Amino acid sequence: MKVKLADQNKLPVVIRYTPGSKINQPLLLFREMWQDLKASRELAWRLFVRDISAQYRQTLLGYFWAIFPPLVTSAVFILLNSSRVLNIEGLTVPYPIYVLMGTVFWQIFVDALNTPLRVINEAKAMLAKINMPKEALIISGIGRVLFSFGIKFILLVVVFIIYRVDVNWTVIFVPIPLLGLLLLGTMLGVLLIPIGVLYKDIDSALLIATSGLIFLTPVAYPPTVGGLLGKIMMVNPVTPLLLTAKELVLNGFPENLIPFVIVFSVTVIFLFLGWIIYRLALPIIIERIGS
Repeated sequence: MKVKLADQNKLPVVIRYTPGSKINQPLLLFREMWQDLKASRELAWRLFVRDISAQYRQTLLGYFWAIFPPLVTSAVFILLNSSRVLNIEGLTVPYPIYVLMGTVFWQIFVDALNTPLRVINEAKAMLAKINMPKEALIISGIGRVLFSFGIKFILLVVVFIIYRVDVNWTVIFVPIPLLGLLLLGTMLGVLLIPIGVLYKDIDSALLIATSGLIFLTPVAYPPTVGGLLGKIMMVNPVTPLLLTAKELVLNGFPENLIPFVIVFSVTVIFLFLGWIIYRLALPIIIERIGS
């Protein structure tokens, strides 16, 4: 239904009322999603620049905080390995290289998982007052994840040079599994937004989950095929993405591409579904925030 409003000095204004959920009009919903995605680019860039400037301007150590988590995690595993508490054998590279590479790749997944909920919580006041393309917040968050990963990647390159480790030419394909880790974390983070904005328990649950999941993922040691740990690693969606990235750097083409392709494909599908849920749920969440 359309209602036209006009006065002597203004052009007619058309207000559109669309009864019912937009999920009943998928073509219209997809067109609006695509239009808002294109319209959000400039705003996403401005939000990204603002957030990065604010994040590092008010810290004493600046960009060091970007590399601090993988350094600390790697140092713990290196200490365990050197004291024979964690005995890792059969590696083709020094263990510090192996564990640092694993933790840097792991961190892109963890950052992508936590960022969607974080950017929405930070923008609650803005969302309640300003009508804007909501995709801009997620895109700016992805930009923050990539910026942080870029700093960690420089550290990784420096360590490879120090240890004089040669990489395989297949390293040029590493962005593909890294993109998979980024999309997987973003997909899970977006799906958690509707409940995470309303209940702060999700933040604490994510911290606990990621702290434990790192030991159930071949981050600091090669995957095992036996026992309960091996079964958990097999069903862990992060495992094929992480292993593929490692193997492309060190060994050439990965041996098991099928799990990687399956996880990557399912991630893309569910990310699109998460985008739809995000679009439909966020207006309701904003209404509850403003009430």
